Amino acid sequence: MSAPARMGRPVNADGERTRRRIMTVAMDHIAEVGYAKATMKSIAEQAGLTSAAIYHYFPSKVQLVIATLNELIDEVMARLGSAAAAPGTLPQRFIALLDEAIACVRDYPSVARFDATVYLESARYPDLGAAVLRRQRAEEALYTRLVADAVRAGELRAGIDPQSVVDTLTSITWGLAHLSATVSADRHRAAVRATEALLGGTLLVERND
Repeated sequence: MSAPARMGRPVNADGERTRRRIMTVAMDHIAEVGYAKATMKSIAEQAGLTSAAIYHYFPSKVQLVIATLNELIDEVMARLGSAAAAPGTLPQRFIALLDEAIACVRDYPSVARFDATVYLESARYPDLGAAVLRRQRAEEALYTRLVADAVRAGELRAGIDPQSVVDTLTSITWGLAHLSATVSADRHRAAVRATEALLGGTLLVERND
C-alpha cells in the first residue's frame, strides 16, 4: 500500500477518514512487526501524517491498538452475523459465515495476523486483555445463537451438548484464522472450501463396505 501524501495536523479534513486510515495502517504495521516493535512514529509516517498529528487522534499506541481491535470486532462480527442470519440449517448458516470470513480477509489482508499478534501479546501487555476478551466473547455469542437456533429447530441429536458444538465451531474458525495468518490467501480459501465441503457432506467418497 502506498502512503498518502504527507500532512500535518488536519485542517478542514475528514477526521473520521483519517482516523480510519491510521487504524488500517496500524493493523498492517503491527501484523508485520508485532506490537512491541511497532511505533507511533512509523505508523504516522505510513499513514502520511507527522508524528505530532497522530496523537491528535490517538493519545498512545495502546489506545490506538485497542480502538483498532474494537472497531474491527464490531465491523467483522456485524458482517459475520448478517451472513449467518440467512435462513437454513446450522451447516448452511455456518458455511455462509465462512464465506463472509473470506470476504473479510480479502478486504483486510492483515486482519488475521493482527488479531493473532494482539492475542499473543496480551499476556505481556494486560491493557490489551480487555479488547481480546471482548473479541472472544463476541465470537462465542454469535456461535451460541447459531447453535441455540439449531436446538430449537431439532437439528442436534439427543445427548449432544450444545456448548460442545459452540466450541467446535470456535475451533474451526480459530484454526482457519491461524491458517490465513500463516499461508497464502489461495491456500486459506482452499481450506475454507474443504471445510465447507466437509460440513455439507460432499468432501468424502461414500463407501459401502
